[in-house]
Amino acid sequence: MAFWSQYSTLFRSERFGCFLYNAMSNCLLELDQAHYDYLRQLENNPGHAEEGIGDAFFELLREKHVLVEEEENEKLLMIKQYQRNCNCYGQQNLSLTICPTLACNFDCSYCFENSQHDTTVMSDETIDNLMKFITERAGSGKVSLIWYGGEPTLAFDAIETVTRRIFDDGPELESAQLVSNGFLLDKKNPDLFNDLKISNIQITLDGPQAMHDRRRKLLNGGTTYDRIIRNIDRLMDSSYNGSCDIRVNIDKRNMDFFIPLREQISDRYPKKKISVHASKLKTTQPWGLSESEWITYCIKLYYDHGILTKSMFYPHSNETGLCVAHFNNMYVIGPSGELYKCWEDVGIPEMTIGNVNSKSPITKHHIQAQYTIATDQYAHEECKACSFLPICSEICPKTWLDARKNSVNKHDAYCTHYKTHLSECMDVFYDIYLTAETGKKLLNKPVTPLEAYGYRIIQSSRDGLSDQAQ
Repeated sequence: MAFWSQYSTLFRSERFGCFLYNAMSNCLLELDQAHYDYLRQLENNPGHAEEGIGDAFFELLREKHVLVEEEENEKLLMIKQYQRNCNCYGQQNLSLTICPTLACNFDCSYCFENSQHDTTVMSDETIDNLMKFITERAGSGKVSLIWYGGEPTLAFDAIETVTRRIFDDGPELESAQLVSNGFLLDKKNPDLFNDLKISNIQITLDGPQAMHDRRRKLLNGGTTYDRIIRNIDRLMDSSYNGSCDIRVNIDKRNMDFFIPLREQISDRYPKKKISVHASKLKTTQPWGLSESEWITYCIKLYYDHGILTKSMFYPHSNETGLCVAHFNNMYVIGPSGELYKCWEDVGIPEMTIGNVNSKSPITKHHIQAQYTIATDQYAHEECKACSFLPICSEICPKTWLDARKNSVNKHDAYCTHYKTHLSECMDVFYDIYLTAETGKKLLNKPVTPLEAYGYRIIQSSRDGLSDQAQ
């Protein structure tokens, strides 16, 4: 006898009709009214499963884990947890976020770091020990780098030294990225970024000139927008073969300025490898956006301007882990060689897990462990009982730990937004699907209408559990 899975959710969209979503297989089905009504009965009366339904539809429900055998969900969760652990603990390649200095030439009002006046730059001795750490941890694998800060361009000599040491003595450098405020990029020849394998540069602009200059000033209060734009001009007109991402930190004060900035950048750099994306500013201040306000904003960006926000409208599974904090072979390294497991821990002494200058670089194993083990949703009973467990991938591990530690509205902090906004997000995804379907029709490609069977698959197993996993 088949049972209705707790990970299956039926919902009706005011815009588009009836749907079934299953978090275990990460599958979305569109339904006609008859199939929707039948599944409502099935949800309330599992014994009804094999009556009054076509064999093909019944098999599809089994295949996508909408209907399950007794204890099947427990087995599927075990597989999910195993896949997550394999990825977190079994990563061969080494990924490092390196802060060559914590100093910064900016005084941004919302910055979570308080190290702007710390002028420490990574020393030659620390670089020597960093190279030993890289060689030991990378083994036969490759290494990828993210240059971060502070403002990393204030210590560009260290960036060059480390990179060239890796070229000469270390494992293969797969790629590098640079996270910068963009103010000092004119101090270096853009060809140098190619030489150092920096394939992506992220620069923050918080709106057009007047808005940006209010939010992102120099330490002496000076403005920054004009020079950053000139530096982007120089980068885009050079032989640099990488891409440039413009990040906009969004809160209530500048949310109406994202589109004007995006249009300015698009008009200024046509056919260039440059993108502009909105990112919710993490703050507890009144001008910060709540999760619901952020989702509403992203939905408006789509319907009004056709802009898609990453990881917003269709879930990814969480079996691969999320960020540096989850993975065994990913670390953040400070200018004095201190090791961390989270970007937001940089500069906080009690959150260091060790130092590359020590004989045993990692000493606080409990901090490293808590970011992987304590944030494992499969280990928490309240999470295992939730119908959205397998798709909690976008939850920040640090947010998770802080919320559970403080126990104040903790579920609001670390539960997936799909739990409360599934229908709104799926509406956007279905609208995207319809647009693609229209394109197929125009190209005379085959399309299966809903009317053909009364149900159809809209999306299936996007980073989800394999259809063959049993």
